[in-house]
Amino acid sequence: MEDWRIGTDLEENQRFERLLQKPSFFHGVYTPGEQAYLASLGPKRQSASAAGLFCAKEAVAKALGVGLYGLLPREIEIFHSPAGEPQVRLLGQAALRFPQVQLRVSISHTKTLATATALARVRVR
Repeated sequence: MEDWRIGTDLEENQRFERLLQKPSFFHGVYTPGEQAYLASLGPKRQSASAAGLFCAKEAVAKALGVGLYGLLPREIEIFHSPAGEPQVRLLGQAALRFPQVQLRVSISHTKTLATATALARVRVR
C-alpha cells in the first residue's frame, strides 16, 4: 500500500544572510554540491537560495513524517535538473531509512521570503 504525504516550510531570507556567515551552519546543513551551487551565486541570490534549499529540506523531512529532528539536513540534497527543476536525493541514513520513497519538491522566493513544498509517496507496510 502507498501513502501520499505533504510537507511545507517558510523562511525569511535575511536570516540566512547571517547564518551563511557561520561555517558550522553552512557545512552542517548543506551538502558539498549545494555548497558549490550557493558559492556560484551573488550575495543577494545566495541568501534567498540558501533559504529555499533549507525550506526544501525541511519540507521533505516533514513529508517523510520525521522533521529535521529525525534526519540530518545534509542527508537531504536538493539539486536542479538541466531544465532548472528542483530535485531531491536522500543520502546516508535517510536513504537507508526510506529506500523506496518518491519525492517531489517545489521552491519559491520573494525578496524577503522563501518557501518550499514537498510531496512524498511512501510505501506503507
